[in-house]
Amino acid sequence: MPTIKYTDISETSTSQLKGLSSAQAEKRFSEVGPNQVSQGQRSTSPLLLLAGQFKSPVVWLLLAACAVSLMLGDLADSIAIISIVIINAFVGFFQEYRAERAILALQAMTAPQARVLRDGRTMMLPATKVVPDDILLLEAGDIVAADAKIIKSNALLINEAMLTGESVPVKKYVTSIAADAPLAERYDSVFMGTAVANGTGQAIVIATGMKTELGKIADLITTAQ
Repeated sequence: MPTIKYTDISETSTSQLKGLSSAQAEKRFSEVGPNQVSQGQRSTSPLLLLAGQFKSPVVWLLLAACAVSLMLGDLADSIAIISIVIINAFVGFFQEYRAERAILALQAMTAPQARVLRDGRTMMLPATKVVPDDILLLEAGDIVAADAKIIKSNALLINEAMLTGESVPVKKYVTSIAADAPLAERYDSVFMGTAVANGTGQAIVIATGMKTELGKIADLITTAQ
């Protein structure tokens, strides 16, 4: 995959930022894919989730041991083994089912649409079409469509409770904060799924889809064993 060069905000005058052209956006979309939180390889079918608990070689080994015990007339051991297999299957099923629900909840937090600056003009488009270097136009009531750096701010307050647990909206402004700073202290950034509580602003997208902070949470859930 070709290397994507993102806009360096520190070297670019915000007054000159007019957004991507349609051609640039289309090319970027083909490189990075849709801006959405993915479920990975998990299945949303409860029956398939339950069946998946019996794929492990250890489970089949236990079932074979159960069959041998039955043939030898050892009913107590057979009952003990099959009980372990059933309990293990249902524990695994409920853990994975809860993970599925958590992913769906994360997907429900994402924005359906986004207001961006492209070709020097404002347009509304599906949030899945947002790409890195798009300029998000934010105002009160919006859900942030992707992770982005603030380039303009006018009394901008963002509700980040779903990521940080902070109940009070956080003031966002143009500054420079280390990328590895705690999320609650990144006053120069907005994140996918958070809500604009007050004010207006512009922010340049730095991460979309599974590369966002929300996407990283979803990835931890889907890859957990």
